[in-house]
Amino acid sequence: MAVGDRRHRPIPALIGDTFNVVGRRFREIAVIAIVAAAVAVISVAAITSALDIVNEEILENPRFEELIDLTAQEQAESEDIEVAVEAWLESTEGDRLVNAGLLVAAGVLVSLLGWATTIAFSLVALDDVEGRFSTIGGSLRTGLARVPKALLLSIVYLAVFLVMLIALGIALFVLSFMHPYLGVAAFVVGIAVAFLYFMPLIQMHFVVAYVEPGFPSFPRWWRLLAGNLAATWGRSSLIILANIAVGLILWIGLLALPSPYGDFISNAIVGPIFGALSAIAYALMYADLSGRSRPSVGEWPELGG
Repeated sequence: MAVGDRRHRPIPALIGDTFNVVGRRFREIAVIAIVAAAVAVISVAAITSALDIVNEEILENPRFEELIDLTAQEQAESEDIEVAVEAWLESTEGDRLVNAGLLVAAGVLVSLLGWATTIAFSLVALDDVEGRFSTIGGSLRTGLARVPKALLLSIVYLAVFLVMLIALGIALFVLSFMHPYLGVAAFVVGIAVAFLYFMPLIQMHFVVAYVEPGFPSFPRWWRLLAGNLAATWGRSSLIILANIAVGLILWIGLLALPSPYGDFISNAIVGPIFGALSAIAYALMYADLSGRSRPSVGEWPELGG
């Protein structure tokens, strides 16, 4: 199939087909989402309980009680208070390190779990496009197996953006000698191009990593986007904006709820549902770009124009 023949389905069709995939593969998607939600909730609950225990030990430390007693005295010298604070911090250093380790572990666990389920959703969607039978266990196992590849790709892009920021900083420094505003303008334009233009396109590189064996090369990703940069950017940007909007609305709406209930709704219900919809939409975009999903002009009249 020629590169020019590969085009995205219209946006209304992309939205409709995303929900159609959910309807046809509801069992697989629901079970994967439930497994992800259960693991997330149990993990968050366990880590939160551990943090509460460690924080309680920090607050019940004898040095902390001495600090409170000292600050309550009207004649307390500031130097004495500083010494008491240092003694308390020193005596709780191990507990604070445990706290930091638990928070890092929570972030890593949530990220790895999110990647595994996103990959599983993508595989289920691609199986549906190609009319293949998919199993829940197989999709989850493949998702877990491909997490290291997604992590490696993230590290590569992190390094790329770090180099870009260094280059922009050098440009800002050099151009600022010519005119102060010129350096700032170059820095702003560089950031805008990197994050507003390339970030939506980079999402498709991750989808390639999710659904294809092996590490996705940059040439392979760029060939996939050939002739469809604007359409891919637009659809990916819409998905990103929808995620941001849902997250903001969810955050505002859950502020009124007690913490455990709001966290449960966010982590166990809304998060997995919207994550599944986003992953499926991206998988359908990949199917179009890779030529693995080709409707006729009669099915999508917009393709004939």
